[in-house]
Amino acid sequence: MKKLLSTMAVLVALSAQAQQFEVVSMQRLKAGTQAENFHPVFTPDGNSLIVTSEEFNGIGIIDLQSKDFTRLTDMAGAGYKVAISEDGKKILAHEIDGMSQTASLYSIDIASKEITPIVKDVEHFNNVNVLNGAAVFAVEGRAMVRQVAGKVLSPKAVTVSNSGPFVTEEDLKLVVYNNGKRTVVDPFSTPDYDAQYCWSSVSPDGTKLLFVSGNNAFVTDLNGNNAVDLGPLHAPKWRGNDYVVAMLDDDDGYFYTSSEIVIIGADGKNMQQLTTTSKEIKMFPSVSNAGDKIAYHTIEGNIYVMTIKQK
Repeated sequence: MKKLLSTMAVLVALSAQAQQFEVVSMQRLKAGTQAENFHPVFTPDGNSLIVTSEEFNGIGIIDLQSKDFTRLTDMAGAGYKVAISEDGKKILAHEIDGMSQTASLYSIDIASKEITPIVKDVEHFNNVNVLNGAAVFAVEGRAMVRQVAGKVLSPKAVTVSNSGPFVTEEDLKLVVYNNGKRTVVDPFSTPDYDAQYCWSSVSPDGTKLLFVSGNNAFVTDLNGNNAVDLGPLHAPKWRGNDYVVAMLDDDDGYFYTSSEIVIIGADGKNMQQLTTTSKEIKMFPSVSNAGDKIAYHTIEGNIYVMTIKQK
């Protein structure tokens, strides 16, 4: 009940704030009867969505112009934290082996559907970053770099020592890898409280962390300092370096009872509800690289794409 009252208070406060963004259009995708109608992720050009099942099994792609759907793989866990090469040609996808409790990482060519292994049967890895055509990730506490795309943005090859900052979660702790240096970031733990973290990411300019701890989302610097509390938000995503898009949701302890998509400044100010309040449970937003589109799915498996404009 406390969480419900807190979220209701946030929604009431939103109605009194100045609106910084205009929702220009809202479109529901009708992409057929396939199961992959959840967890949409924009391709770098913003013209397509990578989608998966509710349980992250399999991957498909929806062309936002033609609305055509193409299934790319049925691998278990493939839709979990997908990454896409900057040229939009390769998808980096997990495969989860439930029997051995191991994970593998594959590169999937969107045009040919060719699947190439990058690393196989490791105990754990989580977030995958893409930099200049290379996959950057961590396995068992060690940063790794693997070239995955033929087209690169500069002649400089990506190595562990110049891969820049990325964040992942290991044993529910934030771990930042910066040019090969591993740092555990744990801003909220005390001798009496073991904080846990999820939904972590680094801002596009590489200077800030975004994550959820407890019931709230936070922004900090790369060392976990100068924490800004964004409020009771989940599944947060960066919109550029200055805004965060997330879901503001409630549950009864078993099921979601409501959820709306909101945007808030990375300084914790000027939260605005983007979706219209309704009985639909709106979840897990994705933001296009240009910041002009937001996609999300509903609990029934409907995908919506909204176009927004900053005033």
